[in-house]
Amino acid sequence: MKIGGKERKFKYGLNSIRALVRETGKTPQEILEGGFDPRDVEFGVLLVWAALIWQDRNLAVDQVGDWLDSEEGLYVEAAQEAINALLEGFRRTFRLASMEAEGEEPGKN
Repeated sequence: MKIGGKERKFKYGLNSIRALVRETGKTPQEILEGGFDPRDVEFGVLLVWAALIWQDRNLAVDQVGDWLDSEEGLYVEAAQEAINALLEGFRRTFRLASMEAEGEEPGKN
């Protein structure tokens, strides 16, 4: 999606997940269980920021907030894309899809 004047891919690898956990103070499980309310602007901007830092580790949260404020509706669109990237990152990192297919709960052996 186009944000900050250029096309950017939203992606959650381990470092992005770590950054989101660090900045929110929530565990991955708490993030998943808590859902997302777009009115929680702080969390929404952090979601987008963490999805973009894989390309620029020096990216500031406030810069992302400025980008999201530049166009009507961009915040909600970007937050939704970040959520999708986060869910995919969680599935890939924690092997959630393969565990669900086997009938196991994540974290259980």
